Amino acid sequence: MKEKLAQLWGNIKENRHLLAALSLTLVAATVYYFAWAIPQTYADSTHIGFEAERMDNNMWWASDARDYRDTGDNFFGNTEEETVLYRRPWFYPFIVGALRQFTPFDPDYSLWAVQFLMWLATAGFTLGAVFRATKKMGWAILATGIFWTHPSIIALTFHGMTEALNTLLLAIFAFVVLKARDANEKWAENKDYWLLFLMSLLLVTKPTYQVQLALLLLYVLSKSFKKWRVLRFWGKIALALIPLWIQLFLSWQILGYPIISDVAGPTLKYWTTTRVYALAEDTTADLPEIATVVENWTREEEIAYLLNNKKATFTVYFRNLVDEGFLADSYVIISKDNTMNIAIMSLNQWHFYLHLLMLPLMGYLLLLNKEKWEAIWIIYLTFLIQTLASGVSSDQGDRLIITAMPLWIVAYATAINYQKLDEAN
Repeated sequence: MKEKLAQLWGNIKENRHLLAALSLTLVAATVYYFAWAIPQTYADSTHIGFEAERMDNNMWWASDARDYRDTGDNFFGNTEEETVLYRRPWFYPFIVGALRQFTPFDPDYSLWAVQFLMWLATAGFTLGAVFRATKKMGWAILATGIFWTHPSIIALTFHGMTEALNTLLLAIFAFVVLKARDANEKWAENKDYWLLFLMSLLLVTKPTYQVQLALLLLYVLSKSFKKWRVLRFWGKIALALIPLWIQLFLSWQILGYPIISDVAGPTLKYWTTTRVYALAEDTTADLPEIATVVENWTREEEIAYLLNNKKATFTVYFRNLVDEGFLADSYVIISKDNTMNIAIMSLNQWHFYLHLLMLPLMGYLLLLNKEKWEAIWIIYLTFLIQTLASGVSSDQGDRLIITAMPLWIVAYATAINYQKLDEAN
């Protein structure tokens, strides 16, 4: 026992500067959170508020949020509402359902409290990831501040959807990616499996991570070619993908066939095809009316129409990506004229300029630099794919892109502080 206590104390002393920075960041972030959120309680144009009579509306005003809630309740037999696990992957609904089933407190306040802690933990893991990459404490504190001072991500903690969990998982993913392979022999052997597990959790939180998981799996398999004949290797791969197996099993039980999510179908039809149709046909009909025209189209017919109207398709995609993504306001704050929403849009605009400015530098470092930037390659590519995928949908505010903040903060902080990343590889 004495030896373990001595070892613990030694670790604390060795990492005292990091622990002090982490404590300072978490305290500052908490103060800022409540200093910003509480005044929003009294804003009529927001779904944010601590009052009991507003909390239910805060969490469940969106139809997607109610899907998560009802599916979570269905997990624990608390509702007869039909589950939508074929459309909403299981991880977030399970968390919501477990809270609503077991918390001794008001379930809506409990979910908010958990999502606040997720947000706070995200700040902590982002700090740790930046410090691992740069070895500069001051820079890690400054870079992490970009995350926790952004009001939009705070607003989303009052929202019964996946953003808080999504952001936390990405921050943990970046933190694990940057953990040195030579930290110890066991870690070197298992690091890739942990990355696959985290990406699997991301996939069963938001189905938009299918491409990232597929690429990460191919990467792990390609560099582990010599292990292909080892049964233990495939066993670890299978264990790392357990969240995915759960989703496939649950959807098979419900539908009779396995599926991660079919949300892409309605998104393509009602959020992309309708807008391309309106632009290509130059019609004055509103989108609900256009939806009645395309609702019976098959997937093949939709794709054919989009390909036959490439200019309109690209225009809609670009608008979705930039105007309704990078430069968008908050999904939770309704009025664009709200003072806080104006501030959010300004911040998002500066972040967009930063992305454009950093693109050549990231390209140089990742493609032309002689050093092997494996970790930053994984982090930055995960960010790019998430960003590009967001252009398929519209009217989502900044929520489809804002969750990737930990990824680009870590990548850019590393690039600006250009140094060898041997420890991260």
